[in-house]
Order: sequence, then C-alpha cells, then structure tokens
Amino acid sequence: MSACFKYQLPALLENAVQIALNYLERAGEIDDYPKTCQFLLINVELMMMQGQYNKIVLANRAISAFEKHRNARTIESSPVAG
Repeated sequence: MSACFKYQLPALLENAVQIALNYLERAGEIDDYPKTCQFLLINVELMMMQGQYNKIVLANRAISAFEKHRNARTIESSPVAG
C-alpha cells in the first residue's frame, strides 16, 4: 500500500458508510441512528482490514450485514404463538 493511499482510507471509510446510511435511511430501516452508524462503521472497517477497498462493495456488504442483523433481532423479539 502506498503512502498516498493511506491518507485516502479515512475518506473511503466515510464514503462507504455514508452510502450505506443514505440507502438505509431512504428505505426506512434505521430506528436507532447512532447504533446503525456504529454497526456500519465496524463492518466497513473489518472489510477494509481484510483488503476490500471498493466503496460500493463495502457499502453493499455493510447494508446486507445490517439487514441480516436487523432481521435476526426482529425474529428474536417476536412473540411466540401458542
């Protein structure tokens, strides 16, 4: 990784998270904005540590992870019929 690229990482992180937030906000999927931001930030950071540097791929994978996490939370909190 070049020295020049290191300075672009924070911007890449910010752009990917912002793309994901914009999508989730428009879709009406954000119920807790700070927690959603934190979730997306952690997920994008992890993917970047694994070598992914495409902001669209980062954003899409973060969105997918958030939706899976949210669906799992919804299933856990739904009442059991019986």
